[in-house]
Amino acid sequence: MKQTKYLFDENKMTPEGMVSVSQLQSFMSCPKKWEYGYVENLTPRVERPYLGVGKLCHKGMEHAMRGLWAYDSKKLERPDNWKDALLGAGICAMELEWKEYMDSNPFLEEEIPAQKQVLTDAKAVFTQALGEFDLDRWEVLTVYKDGEAIPALELHFVVPCAGSKGLHGYIDAIIRDKDCGYVWCTDYKFRKSLSPDEEEAVNIQNAVYTWACHKMGIEITGTQTWQHVNTPASNPAILKSGTVSRSKIKTTWAHYEAFCRDRGIDPEPYRAEMEEKLADIEWYRPTFEYRNDQTVKNMWNQIIVPATYAVNSAYTKAKKGKNPRNLYPWNCKMCQYKDLCQAELRNHDAEFLRKSEYVHRTHGRTPDPARPPESAEE
Repeated sequence: MKQTKYLFDENKMTPEGMVSVSQLQSFMSCPKKWEYGYVENLTPRVERPYLGVGKLCHKGMEHAMRGLWAYDSKKLERPDNWKDALLGAGICAMELEWKEYMDSNPFLEEEIPAQKQVLTDAKAVFTQALGEFDLDRWEVLTVYKDGEAIPALELHFVVPCAGSKGLHGYIDAIIRDKDCGYVWCTDYKFRKSLSPDEEEAVNIQNAVYTWACHKMGIEITGTQTWQHVNTPASNPAILKSGTVSRSKIKTTWAHYEAFCRDRGIDPEPYRAEMEEKLADIEWYRPTFEYRNDQTVKNMWNQIIVPATYAVNSAYTKAKKGKNPRNLYPWNCKMCQYKDLCQAELRNHDAEFLRKSEYVHRTHGRTPDPARPPESAEE
């Protein structure tokens, strides 16, 4: 593949003045929510940034797939335990990420066990997910940045976008199916519950990724959202009789079998019943979406560009207090600004909430994505 256009150059670029899909989604959800987050730069007050299972699993997937790319791109002979080696590389990266997080944030003694449990759960989820991802099937695309071959993993891109200085984002992976040659721009999602396939049609993030791949000169077949449950397999109960419970729980037969063996219990008497009982539990779901060039162009021109211009003008509206609130139960129940919004609507002491419940964060961009005029207020 030739030199890839529009890769973000960390030595020359900053996200200032650019927009992102997450910013546009926040605005389309509710202009006032966007204003709280991107004009006032408010975020709920917490003692430290949160490190969750999903972020750790993303780190593990990135480094495991980097190892896979190294085997292929450097034509290295794979040892018999190559999958274990990739798993180990991912686990190591997760542990380093967790350690950096722990070293950077002061924890009370009683808080540490909960943080350790996050890492334990993340490693269990990642181990299961990597096995289900079918490493034999995929190869990581190679792209070029400044003449150097790099894996198409965590690709930071920036593409021209009217109404702003560009739209930037990160692509988790671009991978090729070795069986059929199809190339998929892939986004990992580690979630409590799996979203239905039908939602992919309105996934503007993947539509933007398709547009970005086109602008970068990377030919893809479509997008893949690869979802996995973000909780580890559960342990069955040990009954008073000393036997293992045969109740259907959120676990896998492999985990159930290992649980038995670790406790000196023969799993064979349980196999026939429990393998069948646990077989229909869904742990992951790959959703593939084909979008033709016209569809992607329509989504870009009719959704992304208008939203970017709307964000642009919303900075001026913010100064005048004219950004509307999209007040709907399904829109508000998960909003991190709902208490502040209600306080303003009811003429309660909103300023007290601003100071007591929120802190200011840095987005790495000037308030106005297109121009920094009178609307840029801290």
